[in-house]
Amino acid sequence: MKDKRKITMEDNKFKEIDKMFENLQKANDETVDSLKAKLRNKEKTPDLASLKHNSSTLKGSIRIKRPVIPKDLDLDLDTRFECFLYLVQNVNYGSANVPTYVKGHMAALEKYLNQAKLNPNDLHYTEAALSDEINAMLNESKTDIEAKGYFDGLNYVHKALRTSKEQMADKIDKILRKELR
Repeated sequence: MKDKRKITMEDNKFKEIDKMFENLQKANDETVDSLKAKLRNKEKTPDLASLKHNSSTLKGSIRIKRPVIPKDLDLDLDTRFECFLYLVQNVNYGSANVPTYVKGHMAALEKYLNQAKLNPNDLHYTEAALSDEINAMLNESKTDIEAKGYFDGLNYVHKALRTSKEQMADKIDKILRKELR
């Protein structure tokens, strides 16, 4: 009798252990399935740190390429605003750039293009506002790709304004040299 009782107690223990194991297995299955679903459904925009990590470890990964202003402009533009407008409207981002970076970059260009259109004869107001915003953003973290694109866009606008000023100064210099001969 004692042996029979001992066997049923052991059977009960095994049954309890089996039930606990099954419950644990179900919980793990639910957790794994829920994690897989979350990973599939979650759309996360990459941040700059992950892109840098990926670009150094993965072959053929995406790298951010900043648009540059051409050094020599062979255009006959009459005003500084026309030169600035040409530089801002003809930005080449390339096909491999990150869309969120481009979005941030374009936001900065659009903001200051619209501000320049308010007073096209005097771009000093645009330069002052741009300088203030660049100085304010210098201390901010730019780990978000869109923020990095926006900051690079601000710098691009700054270079476009400087280039337009230089182009007009060169044009005036050529006209004066021609008249003085």
